[in-house]
Amino acid sequence: MSMIIAAMPAHNEDERIAKVVLGAKKHVDKVVLVDDGSTDATAEIAEALGALVVRHEENRGYGAALGTCFETARELDADIMVILDSDGQHDPAYIPEFIKILRTKGADVVIGSRFLTRNEIKPKWRIAGMKVLNLFTRLHGVKTTDSQSGYRAYSRRAIEKIRITNHDMGASSEILIQAKNHDLKIVEIPITVRYDIENTSSKNPWRHGFGVLGWLIRVTSEKRPLLFFGIAGAILTIIGLIFGANVLRIANAGRGIAVGTALMSVLFIVIGVFSMFTGLILNAIRKGEEKNKRNG
Repeated sequence: MSMIIAAMPAHNEDERIAKVVLGAKKHVDKVVLVDDGSTDATAEIAEALGALVVRHEENRGYGAALGTCFETARELDADIMVILDSDGQHDPAYIPEFIKILRTKGADVVIGSRFLTRNEIKPKWRIAGMKVLNLFTRLHGVKTTDSQSGYRAYSRRAIEKIRITNHDMGASSEILIQAKNHDLKIVEIPITVRYDIENTSSKNPWRHGFGVLGWLIRVTSEKRPLLFFGIAGAILTIIGLIFGANVLRIANAGRGIAVGTALMSVLFIVIGVFSMFTGLILNAIRKGEEKNKRNG
């Protein structure tokens, strides 16, 4: 018989956790709550309602809580794990649809996307931030409309393969990058999310977004240096050429040479070309290391 679990990271959610646990219990064999250092009654309420509670003695971060979800799923020998937020933003009624897609579409990871519905995401700048994070995730070959969605389901294969190292919010993108690297099939389904719930995150959304973006930039520069430094170098070189063309235009008009603009042109072109060469060198080094690992 298969084991289906619903898992949720939680930190100080005692006002809402009962409704989420009871809603999830209707659709799964076991509810797992990872209490990430809560100082309220979150763990006690969930445990009283029949959830398996795994405690972090101190707050370790969203990614660490996700990692514990995966570890617990492996310990329980789970065939399917659905992860949802514990703050009430995610409707547990979607759980059967996640399970259905895993079983009928041969999927390993099912993402609940907020961009496949008429779901109104507020404020609007949040959408722009999500799009930027989607773009950087796409650079790793992951095609998704909602790379930061926390409502997802995983097959046994995904549960076994994914090992989270990022203990912060960047874990959402790390999981998708690992899924791509392990050739796991990713499918999206439309969901709606509630945004009328206050204090749903202890992390400032700006800090969250820049934290994830910083991690994605670092990983992209390490794992795909030719793409990262090549694109950056090309953009800088084009900017330099535009400045240079403007210098020539001014000179041809008999208005002398714009020294400041000319220097900017040279600076951008030099940095751009240097960046592209850096990408080529780092890419060659990385390929050499990969070849040595295969042969080693």
